[in-house]
Amino acid sequence: MSDFEKRLRDSLRRHAAEAPDGERLAERILREAARPVPSRRRRREWRTWTLPLAAAGAMAAIAATLVGVNQVHHSASPPAGTNVPTPTQVVTHAPAPTVQHTTAAPSPTVPAGLTHVRVLDATFVGPDDGWLLASASCLNGKPGPCTAMLRTIDGGAHWTSVTPPPANVLGVGNCNAPCVDHIRFANADTGYAFGTDAFYLTTDGGTHWTQQPGGAVALETLDNNVIRVSTTEPGCGPPGCSYQVQTSAIGASAWSKPHPLGAEGMTTGAQLARGGNHDAYVLVTMNPAGGASNAMSTLFASTDDGATWSDRGEPCPQAGGPEGEVDSVAIAAGGADRVSVLCVTRQAPQSRIVATSSDHGLNFAVLNPTPGNGAGLLAGDPTTVLLVAGESGGPAVYRSVDAGRTWHVPPGVSGNVSWVGFESTTVGRIVSDNGRTIWTTQDAGAHWTPFSFG
Repeated sequence: MSDFEKRLRDSLRRHAAEAPDGERLAERILREAARPVPSRRRRREWRTWTLPLAAAGAMAAIAATLVGVNQVHHSASPPAGTNVPTPTQVVTHAPAPTVQHTTAAPSPTVPAGLTHVRVLDATFVGPDDGWLLASASCLNGKPGPCTAMLRTIDGGAHWTSVTPPPANVLGVGNCNAPCVDHIRFANADTGYAFGTDAFYLTTDGGTHWTQQPGGAVALETLDNNVIRVSTTEPGCGPPGCSYQVQTSAIGASAWSKPHPLGAEGMTTGAQLARGGNHDAYVLVTMNPAGGASNAMSTLFASTDDGATWSDRGEPCPQAGGPEGEVDSVAIAAGGADRVSVLCVTRQAPQSRIVATSSDHGLNFAVLNPTPGNGAGLLAGDPTTVLLVAGESGGPAVYRSVDAGRTWHVPPGVSGNVSWVGFESTTVGRIVSDNGRTIWTTQDAGAHWTPFSFG
């Protein structure tokens, strides 16, 4: 035996001794396969595994088989109409960003075979990392639309199909129970899908979903805390529902005792917004039909991440008398105790104004009227940018960068807007055109880039 052969055998023997046992190696491979990391980092980590894996190649093959099984496993049998991706279309972790060999902007792409996508809700945990809840053509050969969920890690340039919660959505299975219409992720692993009669939790990025008791009409995460708004009567649909609030740690299945909100009457819904300094707001909207004085909306405010709540009453300043009654229809929270509401005059011709507060909703100042009669959505912070959006019949979006004193129409955005939100002071998104188009801004709403699904 030559000296070189002896050194080589000694080296292989040492690496074989250092290699992890089969069970630990399989767990390590599964854990790493499920973690969304950039491709460059993954190559570095794989390089450090080269010699131990060479000494335990048989266990690597077994672990690869286990990963394949995990990719097609479902935590529950989906209801009729749920989109069941094929193994090649299931993505258990975010893919590495596509490497572009040109300076031109990449063309947005969607998963092969996924057509007729209609976005119902969106959630982002940063400027680039997001999920969409949608209906789409079925991937399992069944006729009609199915529940779908899409994921991006590059700001929407590329979308992948991921396992949806085992529930119906609007347009699928008549939205029979269990039915979800909203989705929120707290981080890359923990997310929630919910409706008035259904509630699902994932702690592995959406690979598996576990149904929890009850439902929710709104949910937001912040400060390692989750606030959940639900109806006191399970499955209640407006008008006339009563609402309650619960809190939980992110990813936990235990929730606090329900805190009932005192607004009663012909309620039409509840909206939840969270801001800085542990602030949270719930706006319970009312039905203004007939001009009844007891049909005014009610704002509830919390300064301790939802542990306690104060009744602020109708936040919109009133013009005086029944003819001058003003109703709040939307809310947006900012930082440092700032909160804004979109106010609509009750009597025709209706006009819309934005009122803001810098003292946690105790007092609101009326700003200039916003253009457009169909706007019903509000997002942003008055110190950076405010967006008012809603139905068409004119411009779809109005933008203010001076706390609502003046309003301008950003170029390009069109169609009825069903969702608007900001991930930072500069990055935001709009869903319009019956869920077919997503608009992205990188400059606080001054310019928007569309991406339309087929």
